[in-house]
Amino acid sequence: MGVRPTSIAHLLNEIRDGDIVLPDLQREFVWKPDQMRLLFDSIMQGYPFGSLLLWETRFLNVYYRDFVRDAQERMTFIPKLKEAGKPKRMVLDGQQRLQSLYLGIYGSLEGRQLYFDISSGPESKMNDNEGEGEGEGGDEQLGKFRFAFWRNEEQSNRPSRFVRVCEIADWSPRIEDDQIKSAIDMIPLHGTEADRAARNIRLLRQAINRADLVPVETIDEEVRNAEQARRIEEILDIFVRVNQGGTRLTQSDLMFSLIKTKWVGARKAFDDLENEVDPDGKLGVDKDFLIRGLLVVSDAPVAFDVETIGRHWDAMQPMFDKFAAALRSAIDFCHDPDVGFYSTSLLQPPATLYPIIYYLSRQKNCSVPDAERHSLRTVLYFLLFNGFLRGKSPQARVRWLRENLVNVGGGPFPVDNILAVVKNKQKEHHIQTDEDMLNSNHELALNIVQPKVCRESLSWQAKAEVDHIFPQSVYRQRYPELVDDIGNLAYLGKLRNMRKNDDMPWDYFKQIPDDVELERDFLVQRSLLADEKFEEFVRVRRARIVDVVRQSLGR
Repeated sequence: MGVRPTSIAHLLNEIRDGDIVLPDLQREFVWKPDQMRLLFDSIMQGYPFGSLLLWETRFLNVYYRDFVRDAQERMTFIPKLKEAGKPKRMVLDGQQRLQSLYLGIYGSLEGRQLYFDISSGPESKMNDNEGEGEGEGGDEQLGKFRFAFWRNEEQSNRPSRFVRVCEIADWSPRIEDDQIKSAIDMIPLHGTEADRAARNIRLLRQAINRADLVPVETIDEEVRNAEQARRIEEILDIFVRVNQGGTRLTQSDLMFSLIKTKWVGARKAFDDLENEVDPDGKLGVDKDFLIRGLLVVSDAPVAFDVETIGRHWDAMQPMFDKFAAALRSAIDFCHDPDVGFYSTSLLQPPATLYPIIYYLSRQKNCSVPDAERHSLRTVLYFLLFNGFLRGKSPQARVRWLRENLVNVGGGPFPVDNILAVVKNKQKEHHIQTDEDMLNSNHELALNIVQPKVCRESLSWQAKAEVDHIFPQSVYRQRYPELVDDIGNLAYLGKLRNMRKNDDMPWDYFKQIPDDVELERDFLVQRSLLADEKFEEFVRVRRARIVDVVRQSLGR
């Protein structure tokens, strides 16, 4: 296994021809536009490119996917089977760099193509504001050479000095001088600027075509038969080791890579479920959440690592459909009117759903039993109020909760047992409704008191904000211990809150009927809307809120 240098152009041609692909165990493309722009700047400045590690799979059946021509967020890939006997090299280390080059030179990112400011560089004195506009990455200088992404429909905003990288790369060497002159004349540039632009274009073309720029090492390049070829388990181990540098693989990346070697349909199944239940990503249902949840419902050890996945995958895969069905039911349950989570911002951390999902995975059709709706709602709110599953490593707490659900089966949800875990395992805890609990999470408390106000909105005007009924700008200095009390807080839509501004409550509520919004939606008694009654107002309204929440949660 020796190192052979090659050019960027040669590698990208092999990618376009399908000779170099990505093994299905690879994660998705994760580089941001700034990282891609800096890569091109580094190439221009002659910095070391770094070696690539490829894998020759001639003698193996291996699932793979092609490089992406137009990268889009939350893409789903269906793997293809490369049959034994057909040569194909797969990238184990260098995916992000190669994909960035492929997108920048021959493709697009979210519909934007890469452009090069041919007048930029170390000697450039360009106006810092020139190039600002709609193009992504076009408003900040990164490195010494300036690159930016632009859509076709954004051309009216694009400065003429930006030339598409794909055009520069595709010029024939025979007419290079004519093409360079034509590009410079179209801007136009003159004198030293024109000379610099010509040098820059040649420098970029030389970097793309330089035959010794990229060191490439290929595993199993010289093996003669299937017996000599490395097994997929060996390749996975190599993949994990070499990807500890650069843009580091997360624990879930590593686990998902292993899962893909064991289940061909994993990528599509996970992507489809993620896009179905959390299409905008606001809840936080990502592959990390799905892998952890699958471990939980499979009664596997709650140790989120590659070794655990390897030992217990045979028990995990058959549970995927049940886990998916229980997850759908849990999220639907949260959005139901009697539960009232209309905004995903309140369902944080999403790991709070694990005990609910586990319980539902043992129910008929993974659906919520009518008789257990109130119990599930109560536990969900108390887990959130306590932040019981908040933090980077909630494994132990998930395990403690699961231990109280394992033997329940289709029986009643054990509210008391679950809350006893909270009491025994968390020093500062709330298992009965009181003012301290409500003041620990104002948004969650107001979600119960003012149902349907905090909800996902397509317009910024309706976005719920927490408002101080007696304005904090006036009362904070006089009553610092009371101004942020739940008794003085209420939800208002953003536009309504802006209009209210620092209005005194006796003025703001003047036009609001007593029996509609004032009592029902705000729990406010008009007789207490007076400056000298601020303390009494907070105390009385706080007590009313505690009573409403206590009745709602049943404790």
